[in-house]
Amino acid sequence: MVKDLLKTTRSYRRFDESRRISDDALRDIVGAVRFCPSAANLQRVRVAIVNDSLQNDMVFEDLSFAAYLKDWKGPKVGERPVAYLVIMTESKPDVNLAIDIGICAEAMLLVAREYGIGGCLFRSFSEDTLCEKLGRQGLVPSLVIALGYPSETVVIDDTSGSDIKYYRDENDVHHVPKISLDTIIV
Repeated sequence: MVKDLLKTTRSYRRFDESRRISDDALRDIVGAVRFCPSAANLQRVRVAIVNDSLQNDMVFEDLSFAAYLKDWKGPKVGERPVAYLVIMTESKPDVNLAIDIGICAEAMLLVAREYGIGGCLFRSFSEDTLCEKLGRQGLVPSLVIALGYPSETVVIDDTSGSDIKYYRDENDVHHVPKISLDTIIV
């Protein structure tokens, strides 16, 4: 069920680096983009698949992990993402394209979850540096999805809406506060 996939499609930041993701699985995940709605059916989203150790290291170096976790510098070797999907466009996103990017990102995360793969979205990177590292001049990186088989526990906690900062408890369980349905419905 889609709702069950949504409940387990969290922002995972630590992965089992010994488990690789096949190229076929990555192509299937990216294939979800073909079926996503697109403003005026322009279909302007492009995706670079990064599934090579050297390129993975280059992308990893350019990302900032978990701003709320001040004492954590990101996953250590052995816990890093094993692949990345870099969502790119031919121009800086306008409002419609930004919505398209979000829809495509969520679709890819849901398909990844069907494979047991977790992911985390990143917008904290240098567009120029990342584009140069990937050799994709002429395209603008808009969003990075880090992927791997999760090696951490992430749980959802109910919140009244006043404190939405995620955190790790004394057992290293990652907690993500979520507001109630009654708060969402206006």
